[in-house]
Amino acid sequence: MGTSLIARGLDLEKEPPEAWNLRQPDIVREVHRRFIEAGAGAIQSNTFGGNRLRLMRYGMAGEVEPLCRAAVGLARSVAPEGVLVFGSIGPTGGLPPPEGDADLAELEDAFAEQAAALGDAGVDLIHLETFYHPKEMRAALRGCRIGAAPVPVVASVSCKAPRAGGTFTTVLGFPADAVIGVALEERADGVGVNCGLVPADLLPFVERLVARTRLPVFAQPIVAPSAGPPLYPGEFAAGVAALFAAGARVVGGCCGTSPTDLAAAHDVLALAQ
Repeated sequence: MGTSLIARGLDLEKEPPEAWNLRQPDIVREVHRRFIEAGAGAIQSNTFGGNRLRLMRYGMAGEVEPLCRAAVGLARSVAPEGVLVFGSIGPTGGLPPPEGDADLAELEDAFAEQAAALGDAGVDLIHLETFYHPKEMRAALRGCRIGAAPVPVVASVSCKAPRAGGTFTTVLGFPADAVIGVALEERADGVGVNCGLVPADLLPFVERLVARTRLPVFAQPIVAPSAGPPLYPGEFAAGVAALFAAGARVVGGCCGTSPTDLAAAHDVLALAQ
């Protein structure tokens, strides 16, 4: 969603993506519609940074509820029966100690506020995505249980590919397994991995998740590696099929994934059935 809006003129220096839920609703609807037409069985609300601590940077800390409500309404307005709407929640951008000075209670409260707004607006599921700090993952899950207790919550970590013989770690150096461990301790309804890696690089971690838990596993790879050209739609589609074959229950695309990429994956999966 974020990269789709940037491609349509969003300037992150001036406003957050969530502002377009009220200022440019037709564009947000168009992005949702194009992914649905490509075969998506679920779309995510334009609310990744819709918590008060991120919105505070733009002077919009008091607009969590209207922005989240509008986001879910836009998604619902174009989603036909059978297409689910997931409420996207990303990190606050504030780090708990020792990496930062964010207060854990404040983080939990911010997540509870956003989760309540998404739950009240009627999302089918809340997706915590791109988390990289175990303490913030815990705060997010506890906040979601406070703010939107009946709504299922899936928690996804963002990680880097390991060096030879190493393990998957987050950008802050935490073992990705430890962040997932927090999600399991807090009784998430599903776990996953998103962003940072193309399907082939994501695959080993998905296999680890499937072996570790019986919960549904989510996977959202990217289409452009940090070095080298973007994947062709066919390459991305083959990678998505491999993630499903490994046991992932829900597979989508993260930053830069286009409707063309998703349509290619949808066609490959349809042929395999």
